[in-house]
Amino acid sequence: MRRQQRGVALLTVLLVLVVIVTLGAAMTQRSQISVRRTISLGQLDQAYWYSLASEALAKRVLKQDFEDADGTVHLQQYWATADVVYPVDNGHIGGTIEDMRTCFNLNGLVQGLTSQEEQQDPYQTPLPGRQFIAMMEALELDRYLGEMLADRVRDFVDADSDPSGTFGAEDGDYQARPIPYLAPNQLMAHHSELRAVLGSSPELYQILKDYLCVIPGNDRQVLNVNTLPVERAALLVGMLEGGISLSEAESLIGNRPGDGWESTEAFWQEPAAQRLTDLSAEAKATISVDSEYFRLKGGARVDNSVFRLESILKRGGDNNLSVVTRQYGGQQ
Repeated sequence: MRRQQRGVALLTVLLVLVVIVTLGAAMTQRSQISVRRTISLGQLDQAYWYSLASEALAKRVLKQDFEDADGTVHLQQYWATADVVYPVDNGHIGGTIEDMRTCFNLNGLVQGLTSQEEQQDPYQTPLPGRQFIAMMEALELDRYLGEMLADRVRDFVDADSDPSGTFGAEDGDYQARPIPYLAPNQLMAHHSELRAVLGSSPELYQILKDYLCVIPGNDRQVLNVNTLPVERAALLVGMLEGGISLSEAESLIGNRPGDGWESTEAFWQEPAAQRLTDLSAEAKATISVDSEYFRLKGGARVDNSVFRLESILKRGGDNNLSVVTRQYGGQQ
């Protein structure tokens, strides 16, 4: 009996020991996870502040370029340096600045006809719509698709509930979808909202996304020919309403002066541009050699923590820059 009692006592001690060891291991593991979580949060917080530092640096570089330039924005300025990386304690800060006047502002499609155009033909497509359609054709996309998207984006962002043009779509069309929703009837905040427009598709969005942008709160479509990359020559074709071919647009951009055209008048003196005698004054006014909106794609890494930032910067009085919007994380 004593031996049996000693055996039971030993088993009890061993069982208690196993429980204590298991609890100790679990507590140690949780403690390690807590320490790692605290370190990661600290690193991520530091990366966040480093990202804001990239924003401050972008403002300083842009302001200096504005003050050094003579009313033009071009690709020989410091802001246009690609993929700048600065080392900092335990990591680095990087970023790229883009001119937002080298993409098609989808909010511009909200504009209607001018009074003069209303008198000439009240059923014609407004200028931004014609430019959008011409850009789509330069990309070898169907004209019908361009007309449909131009009408539907306009209905998506305008304030009324009346369908526009031939292919317009308003609340009733969106409510009839398998997963119903309403048109926002306000300007877009990001070009990825195009994916919610009736008639768009993931495949079409992938084709167009490098040519599109959205300037929050701004409905003007302006193209800076001094910063337009040759890869987006279709944008120039669109702004000129298809008056030149894609190859002519690529040649025009490829032969651009190193520090850009000094004025829009100098651009219109180019042989390819001089042929556009039928182009309206309104269309010519959408060509510029200056810019006031820029997009910073910045970020920072601290050890293994990465923080990404996308900021829209607006140029104001005295060449000071303010943040229009700020988004965290990668955008597509």
